[in-house]
Amino acid sequence: MTLDDRMQALRDKWERLSQRERTMVGALGVTFVVMVTLIVGFLITDGLSSMEEHNADMRQALRDLDTQRDKYVQMKAKMAQLESRLGAPVQLGTYLEAAAKETGVEISDSTDRPASAAGKKFIERSVDLHLKPVTLDQVTRFMKAIETGRSLVVVKELTVRTRDDKHEQLDVDMTVSTYERATDKNALKKDKT
Repeated sequence: MTLDDRMQALRDKWERLSQRERTMVGALGVTFVVMVTLIVGFLITDGLSSMEEHNADMRQALRDLDTQRDKYVQMKAKMAQLESRLGAPVQLGTYLEAAAKETGVEISDSTDRPASAAGKKFIERSVDLHLKPVTLDQVTRFMKAIETGRSLVVVKELTVRTRDDKHEQLDVDMTVSTYERATDKNALKKDKT
């Protein structure tokens, strides 16, 4: 059967239809075309709107990057400074004795805490200190000497009590910590303890 034969058969079927059936088939054809047009239009509009939302999000991200650039540069500089202070591991006992000698403070006793993980990349080493009766000025100079040195050492906890017999003197307990990069050896030591 050729194409002409098929077209002739289709015309014959069309001719056999009544006027009412022809109107219904025509309405069905128009409805089909309208529906296909609406669906294709909806898909195109939806795709364009999602692309527009994506573009708006990207523009906002670019604006955020532009407005936050200065903060990022400052934070990156601060991070580089901390990285440089993180250098070699610090012997806390020696470091604290030197700071105490420099500021005229006497450490009555100190207790090393076990090393603990500080995030995934660092290990925290801490020492608990008790200072003999000191003045507020001595404590502030001691803390400044601890935290402003070349190495990254910080006072994590501080408890200050006034003495009952001499109110200008203080009893001070503090925890001082330093950080070092975690290496595989350090991780193994930590797992064994």
